Amino acid sequence: MTKPPLAVGLARLLIALNALIWLSFGVIVASGAHPAMPHSGVLRWIMAIGGLLAGAALVTLAVLLGRKRRWVHRASLAVLAVLAALSITDQVGLADLAVLALQLTAIACLLRGRAWFMVPRGSGAGGNQPA
Repeated sequence: MTKPPLAVGLARLLIALNALIWLSFGVIVASGAHPAMPHSGVLRWIMAIGGLLAGAALVTLAVLLGRKRRWVHRASLAVLAVLAALSITDQVGLADLAVLALQLTAIACLLRGRAWFMVPRGSGAGGNQPA
């Protein structure tokens, strides 16, 4: 297997950072430490579970992106696009804009490194075949 291009490595790093943000958000909301969330109620737990699930999905995608699978590339773009869209559907603050910039940068890196995912594993273009 060929080494992923720099853009893919950077995308994996940005996705892992995004996962850390979502996991932290989920833990903060679940613990009742978020000042804008109600301390009891269904909404708090929906937000906490949603944050933890988003973080877990992003961790999984960051790991799988290193394995050169087309479906992981497409799934990563889809998940990041959904998260970016959700980032601007609520009251947008500075933290939302920072996370949105992180997501859009990861999308740009994945699009830049798209060619690496589209070449079949073990074929020409840097594969394991003799010259």
